[in-house]
Amino acid sequence: MFAKSATSVLTVAILAASGCASFPDRDPALDDARLSLDGARRNPQVAIYAPAEFDQAATTLRQADDLAANGGRYGDVHQLALLASQRAAAAQDVARVRSEQAALAAQRTAANARVQADVSRQQAATAQVQAAEAQRQADEAQRLAASTQMRADAAASSAYDYRRRQNEAVYEAPVTSVRAVVGPPQQRCWVERQVVDSSGGINVPGAVAGGVIGGILGHQIGSGRGQDLATGIGAVGGAVVGANVGHNAPEAAYTQDVQRCETVSAGTPLDYWDVTYNFGGYEHHVQTTTPPGRTIWVNARGEPRV
Repeated sequence: MFAKSATSVLTVAILAASGCASFPDRDPALDDARLSLDGARRNPQVAIYAPAEFDQAATTLRQADDLAANGGRYGDVHQLALLASQRAAAAQDVARVRSEQAALAAQRTAANARVQADVSRQQAATAQVQAAEAQRQADEAQRLAASTQMRADAAASSAYDYRRRQNEAVYEAPVTSVRAVVGPPQQRCWVERQVVDSSGGINVPGAVAGGVIGGILGHQIGSGRGQDLATGIGAVGGAVVGANVGHNAPEAAYTQDVQRCETVSAGTPLDYWDVTYNFGGYEHHVQTTTPPGRTIWVNARGEPRV
């Protein structure tokens, strides 16, 4: 494009220098500008990312067309046409750069979204673990509270005065269930002396030594096959004798301390009897220190009386 512009400028200069009064009817630079502007118009990125630059190029080309139509100077028309071509090319360059920048920004946004999603998943997993731990602690607290309440109820029942008041009417209530509550089992351990007999096994070193010695002695008897037979018998006999050496020695048995344990009951009386009875259509509970009979005496409110 710049070569064509230089050629056009050179043509104008030559014509001016030669004193020629006539100019070409149509400047080729105008056609080049229209082609450049049309290429920018067909580029969708220009309409999105460089509309202002495209408008400047189009405005410059209209000025060149208007000046040529109104008989303006050839050099001025030519310069405007070159400027329109340059601005059309710049609009495409700007659109390309801005499009690449937008793509990079979109990639960064997507990467940040993925990182945020990973963080959210990790936070959700941590929250689930914390929720499970909180639930476990709540269940444990509830269990402890129930156990504490049972002990408190038992203590309150034992402290309550079940004696019959003066002139108080009492009634028989049927007992539906009785549960004996005792303490936890205990482990009892003790140490006792135990006799250990180390002579019950085979004396392996004695057997080996006896076999060797018996074989040597048997080898000295006879000759040929009789000598081989005597060697074998001597080895076997020596091994048997050596294996039994030390069986009857008094120092073969010794004693050692041995700890023994067993699980036994607490060995204490029952803590209380958990008694359930019905009175007035309602189920009642009471803890007593003695086992109840088939019925218990209660007042008009269903409170036990003795």
